[in-house]
Amino acid sequence: MSVILAQPALAARFQRVAGDGIVGYADPANELSVRADDTTGTAWVEVTLTRPGAIGKPIVIDDETIRHPGATCAVLTAFEDDVIYRAVHESNWSGRDIVPRGTFTFRT
Repeated sequence: MSVILAQPALAARFQRVAGDGIVGYADPANELSVRADDTTGTAWVEVTLTRPGAIGKPIVIDDETIRHPGATCAVLTAFEDDVIYRAVHESNWSGRDIVPRGTFTFRT
């Protein structure tokens, strides 16, 4: 008799460069973090999350280096697991205009 064990599910985790900072997600904590680069001058990064096909208020997470030197994080607990999010991120550094940095999707 042989027993086959299923492999444990791998936790989703990523980090993406967002122009003037980093956007990261860590599962199973279900936490999205935004961190503006700690460089000379002021850096600011914002991510807006929506659920494709779902009606509801977007989740906006932003971070900037002057008043908040670490990362700003939010736990995405308002919805069930295995949800697809669309993330739009933009940034600004030292008074330059806000620059759209891209869009990506991820699954919790």
